[in-house]
Amino acid sequence: MSFRAAPWGRPSLPGGRHPARPHGPFGGMNAWRNSILKNSWRFGGTPINFGLPSALFRCMASSTSGGGTFSRPTSTDEGPMPIYSWPDKQRPRVCILGGGFGGLYTALRLESLVWPNDKKPQVMLVDQSDRFVFKPMLYELLSGEVDVWEIAPSFMELLKNTSVQFVKDSVKLLRPSDHFRRESGGSCTGGVVHLESGTVVEYDWLVLALGAEAKIDVVPGSAEYAIPFTTLDDALKVESQLKMLERRRFGRSIPDIQVAIVGLGYSGVELAATISERLKNTGTVQAINVQTTICPSAPPGNRDAALKVLESRNIQLFLGYFVKCIREASASEDSVTTDTDAKEVNGDHKKLLLELQPAQRGLQSQVLEADMVLWTVGSTSQIPRLQPPDAPYVIPLNGRGQVETEETLQVKGHPRTFAIGDSAALRDPSGKLLPATAQVAFQQADFAGWNLWAAINDRPLLPFRFQNLGEMMTLGRSDAAITASFIEGLTLEGPIGHAARKIVYCLRMPTDEHRVKVGISWLTKTAVDSLASLQNAVANSFPPDPATTNRSPRAMDPDTEVAFDFQPYLCQYKSGRIFRPGGEATVPAGADPVTGVVSRDIHAGDARARVYLPPGAAVSTEKLPVVVYFHGGGFVTGSPARPGTHAYLNDLVARSGAIGVSVYYRLAPENPLPAAYEDAWAAVRWAATRGDGADPWLLDHADLSRFFLVGCSAGANIAHNMAVRCGAADGALPDGVTLRGLVVVHPYFTGKEAVGAETAFGPEVREFFDRTWRFVFPETSGLDDPRVNPFVDDAARAAAAAIPCGRVLVCVAEKDFFLKERGLWYHRELKASGYGGELELFESKGVDHAFHFAMLDSDQAVELQEINVAFIKK
Repeated sequence: MSFRAAPWGRPSLPGGRHPARPHGPFGGMNAWRNSILKNSWRFGGTPINFGLPSALFRCMASSTSGGGTFSRPTSTDEGPMPIYSWPDKQRPRVCILGGGFGGLYTALRLESLVWPNDKKPQVMLVDQSDRFVFKPMLYELLSGEVDVWEIAPSFMELLKNTSVQFVKDSVKLLRPSDHFRRESGGSCTGGVVHLESGTVVEYDWLVLALGAEAKIDVVPGSAEYAIPFTTLDDALKVESQLKMLERRRFGRSIPDIQVAIVGLGYSGVELAATISERLKNTGTVQAINVQTTICPSAPPGNRDAALKVLESRNIQLFLGYFVKCIREASASEDSVTTDTDAKEVNGDHKKLLLELQPAQRGLQSQVLEADMVLWTVGSTSQIPRLQPPDAPYVIPLNGRGQVETEETLQVKGHPRTFAIGDSAALRDPSGKLLPATAQVAFQQADFAGWNLWAAINDRPLLPFRFQNLGEMMTLGRSDAAITASFIEGLTLEGPIGHAARKIVYCLRMPTDEHRVKVGISWLTKTAVDSLASLQNAVANSFPPDPATTNRSPRAMDPDTEVAFDFQPYLCQYKSGRIFRPGGEATVPAGADPVTGVVSRDIHAGDARARVYLPPGAAVSTEKLPVVVYFHGGGFVTGSPARPGTHAYLNDLVARSGAIGVSVYYRLAPENPLPAAYEDAWAAVRWAATRGDGADPWLLDHADLSRFFLVGCSAGANIAHNMAVRCGAADGALPDGVTLRGLVVVHPYFTGKEAVGAETAFGPEVREFFDRTWRFVFPETSGLDDPRVNPFVDDAARAAAAAIPCGRVLVCVAEKDFFLKERGLWYHRELKASGYGGELELFESKGVDHAFHFAMLDSDQAVELQEINVAFIKK
C-alpha cells in the first residue's frame, strides 16, 4: 500500500512472556488480558492435517462446551488440534484477517451499526502485530513530528470499549467452504482459517484485509542490503540507522552521510524530502527512478510542488535509471578507506555500492556509494501463499495475486468472503484497477461493514463506488502538498498544506478517544513551534537600532540569540527562554489495558513519583520487590509521564512482578544539578520508608529486603550516585531495607581523559561533553567531578567500591557511539575498584543509545527487558 489518501503498551506477563515468543494457540496472549482465552486448552507440537474436510472441523468445533475456548476432537488419528470455540453458538461469527485501514475500520464499522439482538456478530480481528499503524504518517517519525503512540496505538487500546476480540497471530492457510453447493438445512459455515500458532478458527463470514508486503528481493543484493519502508519496524530501523550515522559523524570532518532511495513514487518522494530536510548540509540523498519523472500518477499540482522541494534541497535525482545490483564496497572502492579519521569512526560500518543501468537512451551507467539504501518499489500479495495446497485456485486471483471481487466486495464465487484494500482487485467503471491506497481502504471498509450487516440481515448489498477525494503528500516538517479532486486546479502547498494534511489525518484516526489525544498532542506541539516562530518574526520586524547597526541581526534580540544549543533536547536563548523541540508529551497514570498494571502519581517527600502496581497484586498476599527507576534525557528533558517511559515501566513491572517507583526529578537548566540528585534521594527515602509509613501499596505489598535502583542514560548516572549515597555514613537506608541490586542501562558518564575507542574522537567531542555537563551543573568542577566521572580519584573509587548491594548489571548498546565505551569502562573500573559483589555485563547488538523506548516490541528490546527482569527476580 502506498501511503497516500485524501483524508508503547504491549502484552506482557509477570512471568516474562512476550507476544514475540508464542507459548500457546494465540501467540502468548494470556487469560487475564482476554476473557475469551480463559481456561483455554494448551496443545503440544502436533502438526495439523490441512487436508481434513470442513465437516470434520464443524464436528470438532461443536463438541466443545463453554465460551471462547479450544476443544480437543474426541476421536481422530491426527492427534490433538486446538479449535477456537466462539462464545456464542447462535450469533454470526465474523473473522477479519489484517488490522490495517481495511480490517480495523471494518471491525469498528460493524461495532457502530445497530443490530437485532440475535444477529449482532461476534467479531475477531487477527493481525501479526499488536499495533495498528497509520502508515501515511510513518515519515513524521523520521522528522520527529510525531511519537510512536500517536500513529501506532495498540489494538487493545483502540478496541477496549468494543466487543471486538483481537488476536495477535499470523495467517497460515485459508480453507473457505462457501463456494460449495449446500443441501437444504445443512451447515452454512463459511470455512476455516489456520493460524501460525496452530489454532484453527471456523467462521461464518470472512474479511480478507491482509494488505501487501514489500517485495524486496528484486535485484541481487536488494534483500540483503536494502531496507523497505512499509511497516513500523521498518521506520524504527531507518530511524535507528540514521541516528547511528549522525552520531558517528558528530564532531568529525568525514564525508557526508549518503542515503540512496530507490523509487520516486509517493513513498520515495516523501522519504527523500523528509530525510534531506533532517540531514541538511550533513548528508546527501540520492533518489533513483526508472521513469524520467517523479510521481507519474500524481496530480500535476502535487508533482510540481514535490519537484520544486526536491530541487531546492541536497538531493541528487537519477531519473531514467534502474538498479542492477547492490553490494558492499571493497577496501579499494570504499572512499572512507582513504580517510584515516573517517575509517576509525566508521569502524565496522560498510559502504554500499549501487550499480545503475540506464532505462533511457543517451544515459551512461552509474555507480553510487551509499551508507543506507531504502527500497520503495514493488509489493506482493499475501493471498497466493495462503491458498490450500490441495486446492491452489479456490480463491480467484488476478495476475498480481490480488483477489477478484464483485462490486459488493464479495470474492467471486464466495458469497461469505469479502476482500478489501491491497488484497482486492476491484476495477472502477472505466475498467482500471483501483489504486492500493489508504483512501480506497478507508472507503471499502465502510462498505464492507455495511454489506456484512446487509448480508447477515438478508438485505440487498450495495455496490462499491470509489470517490476520489484528492491526494496528499508530506514534504517536510512544515511543507506538504494537497490536491483536492473536487476543486480543479487547486493545490495547497507549504505550511498551509502541511496543517491541512495533519488536520485531515487527525480526523481519520480510528476512534474518538484516540482522535482527541492525538489532536491535543499535535496542537500543543504546533503551539510551541508557532510561538517560537512568531517571536522570531516579531523580533525581525522591528527596524534596526542605529546603535547596534554594526552587530549581527541575531544579536539584536536576546530572545532569539542562541546561548546554548543542546540538540536534540533543547535550545536556550540569551534571554533565558528555553525551547524544547516537540514539547513534552505526557500520558496520565491509571490502569493500563494491555499489561493490567495500575499506576498513580504521588508526592514522595519533597519530590514526586509515579508508582506502579503489577496485575493481581491487590488480591495477593505475596510481598513484592521494589524498583526505584530514574528516566533519562540528559538531565534536561523527560518524565515518568512521557509515553515511552510510562509504557516501559508498565512492561517492566508486569514482567518482573515488582512495585515500580518512577521519579519526577527537576530538570536543568531551570533547576540545575544537584536538584535532580536531591529529588532522586527524596524518592529513594520515601520508597524505603513505605511512603513515610503512609503509602498503602508499599505498606501492603512491598518486600524492602529486595530493593533495586534502575536507570537509563542520565537516569543511570543518578542510579549510581544514589547507590553510592546509600553506602555513605549519612545516607544509610533504614533498618530492614536491603539494596539488592543496581541496574545501569546505557549509563551517562564521561571524563577529561578518553577511554577505549573514545581516543578516536576529536577534541570537539570532549569539549561538547564538558559544555553540556557544565550547562546542567554550573557549580561543578568539570569532567573530574566524581558524579560524572566515578573513578576520577581514590576517594571516588572507594565510594564506588562501597556500594551496598550484592549485584550490579551494566547494559550497553553496540551502536551507542558516544556512551558505549563509558559503560564498558564503568564495568571494568568498578570491578577493579575492589567492589565485592557480582558484576554482570550485557550488550544489545545492532542498536543505538536508549533504543528500547521507541522499539519496545523489537527482539533486542525484549531481550534487554528479559535480562533486567531476570536480574530483579534472581
